[in-house]
Amino acid sequence: MKELVFIKDYKDIEKYRVSFNALAQESFGIQFEDWYQRGCWNDRYICYSYADGDRVIANVSANVMDIIVKGEIHEAIMIGTVMTDEAYRNQGLSRKLMEIVIEEYQQKCSFMYLYANRTVLDFYPKFGFHKVQEPEFYSVINTLEAHSDRPHMRKLNVMDVQDWELVMRYYSSRNVRYSTCDAIHAEGIFAWYCLHVFENDLYFIEELDAVVIFMQDGNSIQLYDVLSPNQVDLSQVVNKISTEQTERVYYQFHPEQGGFKVEYPEPSDDNLFMLPNRLQSLDHIKLPKIAQA
Repeated sequence: MKELVFIKDYKDIEKYRVSFNALAQESFGIQFEDWYQRGCWNDRYICYSYADGDRVIANVSANVMDIIVKGEIHEAIMIGTVMTDEAYRNQGLSRKLMEIVIEEYQQKCSFMYLYANRTVLDFYPKFGFHKVQEPEFYSVINTLEAHSDRPHMRKLNVMDVQDWELVMRYYSSRNVRYSTCDAIHAEGIFAWYCLHVFENDLYFIEELDAVVIFMQDGNSIQLYDVLSPNQVDLSQVVNKISTEQTERVYYQFHPEQGGFKVEYPEPSDDNLFMLPNRLQSLDHIKLPKIAQA
């Protein structure tokens, strides 16, 4: 084994990018190559890695985010894609990369954050992160008002050039006033989610002039985002996407408009951790899904 080399921001160096993708596929079952080939991997997603020769064997990624919290814009760093090749574990590589990223960004941003599963809940507090309990917002649906046929709703295909351009155009021009907390200038990570998470969940509702991202989950609906250049009444969106079987709509963001209920679910595999700086607290705030990694 050669001496490990620290590398960063190498998205345009093919041998490292290909190896990074292989490690991500092995670790999480995800990849970033089609995202890169579409020109969506921009300078806001930065890999910090160790390489053994041409092979990326450990990584921590920094996502530069602009997060609106109660009307104020905060530059934040979201940490994600933390992974180490199985043959190189227990050498402190993730710890070293975390220290490098924190040293580079902590004093430049309002806060840093990440989402962690149950297996690593003891790891991130070592760097000063503390756990934040996020609220969950939902509406109970009156089935008498639901539209069982979901009229004027067209499913979008991210492989279709025109549909893809429509989604990205509506994202760039969207009005975000329906949300207390939102991510802006996040076209890159939003595009990744559209390609790999929401590829079957994008719809255009002509009557509302809006792209709506939602997922059917049994008798519930997970509503992820509403993209429109106009201010859209969330109650109208909920009414359009609900069916006679819908009992609840869960908002995967922090809705500003009223008419929703709040609960604090039990810890899951998506536990929010925060390292505060200028912004000291995210208590009672729900970050939007596209601001997660």
